[in-house]
Amino acid sequence: MAGTRRGARSVMKWFAAIYVVLIVVQVFLAGEGIFGLNTIEHSDDCDKKGGVAAHLAQCSGNSKTLDPHRALGFFLTFPGAILFLIVALLAWHPVTRVRVVSIVLPFLAFIQMLLPGGGRWVAGLHPVNAMLLLGLFGWLFYTLRNEQEVGAAPIAAPTG
Repeated sequence: MAGTRRGARSVMKWFAAIYVVLIVVQVFLAGEGIFGLNTIEHSDDCDKKGGVAAHLAQCSGNSKTLDPHRALGFFLTFPGAILFLIVALLAWHPVTRVRVVSIVLPFLAFIQMLLPGGGRWVAGLHPVNAMLLLGLFGWLFYTLRNEQEVGAAPIAAPTG
């Protein structure tokens, strides 16, 4: 079982690194989609009475400019999160903080998918949760990478 845990920790390390990169891609896709709203055909038909926020709310839900963001987001928050949870449980890291973060992260990722549909104030937590996910996945990758480097180095016996 020790070999399985060691292998799962290695997979978890690179899984976390991939999530960091893909969350940055998600931020790009969100920005590209939002700023792409200016090029929507018949965008003048959107409700502009409430200002920019109402315009985005009215037009973004019906436009296809955010489809790449939604598609990648679905992959990261549903099948990706389940796979990450399985790897985290197999790894069952001996350090409690790393173990708790690795198990909580998939749940935060799943919640990320639910936030945009929760109304204005709840949906506002979507980018906040994304920053939290980015930070925690980055911390997890950094911690696991440093742990393996320290664990791989031979420990010299004290002289003296």
